[in-house]
Amino acid sequence: MTKYNILVTGVGAIIGYGIIQSLKTSQLQANIVATDIYEDAYGAALADTFYQGVLASSPDFIDFINDIVAKEKIDLIIPGIEQDLYALFQNKEKIHTKVVMNTDLCITLSKDKWATYSYLKDNFTLDLIPTLQNVTFDECVKTLGLPFLLKPKSSYASKGIQTISSKREFDFYTESQLGQLIFQKIIGTTNSEFTVSVFGDGKGNFFDSIILKRALSGEGATSKAIVVQSPIIEKYVTELVKVLLPVGPTNIQLRLENDVPYLLEINPRISSACSLRMAFGYNEPEMCIDYFVNQKAIQPSPKKTGSAVRFITDYIKYDK
Repeated sequence: MTKYNILVTGVGAIIGYGIIQSLKTSQLQANIVATDIYEDAYGAALADTFYQGVLASSPDFIDFINDIVAKEKIDLIIPGIEQDLYALFQNKEKIHTKVVMNTDLCITLSKDKWATYSYLKDNFTLDLIPTLQNVTFDECVKTLGLPFLLKPKSSYASKGIQTISSKREFDFYTESQLGQLIFQKIIGTTNSEFTVSVFGDGKGNFFDSIILKRALSGEGATSKAIVVQSPIIEKYVTELVKVLLPVGPTNIQLRLENDVPYLLEINPRISSACSLRMAFGYNEPEMCIDYFVNQKAIQPSPKKTGSAVRFITDYIKYDK
């Protein structure tokens, strides 16, 4: 059986070591090479080989990646964190192997929530969360109601989001950075939030998908999840994919209000629920090998139903 040399980046983060855990349960054999900027990254203990790396923003990042690619004969790179994905995307012509990478459109839109809203407003026929930019507090209240949300245009894992209930709060958070923010109506509740993973074919369809109803941890990752079937969400996601044409693993976060789905965020990559989805039969890293390396169409996998709860545990490494 073929053994694939897979490089996973950012293995100190829950996505990175979730990718490794998924590769270890795959029916495809993988030699797992891992990298992270921290030498004590948990994923280092799970991988076959580990390299302590450099920041994605470093001018040495691409040379560092290519050195590993050459030394370990890497067949595929799976980025484990957003920073690595963007750096690889910006330098994709310089990488000496295949990379799990979405389309230019999906990656570009994911960097800017206002750009995402503007593009979908012009191209998508279903509901979007009312969103404003470069407006006054009074304009926000008139359109969005009170309270409303303030979000950085470029952020992930719910970082930087503030609930605005007064002009004083608005002025405090918008001072000197108004152009870098968006304002949104509060839709639904934290009890009506869903994370949907699709594996796009780049032509407006997807090979496979799974829907999880989720609760978030304080770090913005999924802490609890239930596998659900929802024709309403499936229809919304199907129409969204027709517009965005994603390739490979794509994460779509939604909320329901009065049984109407609304888009929260699009991540053009594997997300923090990777290992949870794997446990229910949806193994994205395995699909990535088949699609990006073997150039095979992905067949939908049988899914298990159930729920998951994440908890804190300890990894102990004794001195020799």
